[in-house]
Amino acid sequence: MRSIRQRLLILLFAAWTTIWLAVALITLERSHHEIAEFFDAELAQTAQMLLEIHTGGMLPDLVREPLEPPTAVAHPYDHRIAFQLCRGGAMIARCCGAPEKALAEIAGFSDQDVAGARWRVFGLPTATPDEMLFVGQSYAIRDELIGFLTTQALQPALWSLPLSLLLIWFAVTDGLRPLGRLARDIKRRSPQQLAAVDTETVPSEIRPLTDALNELMGRLRETLAAERRFAADASHELRTPLAIIKTNAQIAQRSRDPGDREEALDRLAQGVDRANHLVSQLLLLARLQSDALTAEGETGSLAAAVSLVVEDLRAEALAKSLTLDTVLPEDDAARVDVPPALMEILVQNLISNAIKFTPEAGRVEVRVTPHTDRVVLQVADTGPGIPEAERERVFGRFHRLAGQAIPGAGLGLSIVKRICDLFGAEIDLHAGTDGRGLLAEVRLRRPPLDLL
Repeated sequence: MRSIRQRLLILLFAAWTTIWLAVALITLERSHHEIAEFFDAELAQTAQMLLEIHTGGMLPDLVREPLEPPTAVAHPYDHRIAFQLCRGGAMIARCCGAPEKALAEIAGFSDQDVAGARWRVFGLPTATPDEMLFVGQSYAIRDELIGFLTTQALQPALWSLPLSLLLIWFAVTDGLRPLGRLARDIKRRSPQQLAAVDTETVPSEIRPLTDALNELMGRLRETLAAERRFAADASHELRTPLAIIKTNAQIAQRSRDPGDREEALDRLAQGVDRANHLVSQLLLLARLQSDALTAEGETGSLAAAVSLVVEDLRAEALAKSLTLDTVLPEDDAARVDVPPALMEILVQNLISNAIKFTPEAGRVEVRVTPHTDRVVLQVADTGPGIPEAERERVFGRFHRLAGQAIPGAGLGLSIVKRICDLFGAEIDLHAGTDGRGLLAEVRLRRPPLDLL
């Protein structure tokens, strides 16, 4: 692809050359028109003058030979006018290089081809019946004069053409110099140097570019800071399960009692499961942070996702003697603007949290309610709930309530919140029915009609 300088130079050179050619054509056309008008008027005047001379009896009735070439006193551009006097179709007089054949046969102006030359002729009837006076001029004389005048008129513009092109080249080069400075400034930066570009010294035409670049750098700074925080938090959270795994492995190695060894191995397996769950959650959150799982235009049924997740978690709920109920509409009525894979992750985290924190013999209810432009997902439980002051903070990564005895990574609600942010959904946490437990409410967008 050509550079901006090349494109500008080509376009400006082409535009200037086109303008120059248009001016040349207009000048040529106007010169031709004006000269033709001038010479036609001269032909008519000459014919009238010769008619008056002929009426006075002074016009010779002899056929004269063409005049000799111009003498030294004649002008180089002397344009001679030839005339003929014809009576009854026979020529009775001619002069000034007029051909022996009649120039024309009609009165008024006409263009004629006579003796291999193109003539402009004006015919004027005399007082004598069937007698006509013709005055003619060769087009060669006119064309020569038109070419001379046009060349003289266009010569200054012709000489100015290369100078104009040179000035255009200098102007374009100077105008694009700020772009070069901006490019050099960015090229000299290190990957860690993400400070905003100074917009005070750039032209207004480049400012939208620098503003967009500064906005991108700001997002990169935020992303890198988030990644650093994420890496620090992840390393901190992974130390605990890894330390537990190492400790139990050492106990199993050193223990001589089979019962103690078996207990240590059980705790080791639990630690591995916890670490595996934590790593899976971390990887999923990292992918969500980079928008890697978004799918443009993909939709899915929220009711179908709830049914699938509930079936997977029903055994876990039964193990705690929980009542797990669902209230679901038809699949088409619950279609939302979220890909099925991410929707299942969202639903799974909400229901899994509700089952985890609901004590035995409790109740978890999942309800999906379609509205005009939204589909609402509600997950209610009879667990301890979340204090109102903590309901916004629990969406942060690795956040766990003080005094919480149930183990967990503190990432489930962070993942749910990230999915909601990616697809324009809204999530709120409320107190459950009669102030007991927790009610998580997610409002997801319905897809456009053409995607239903």
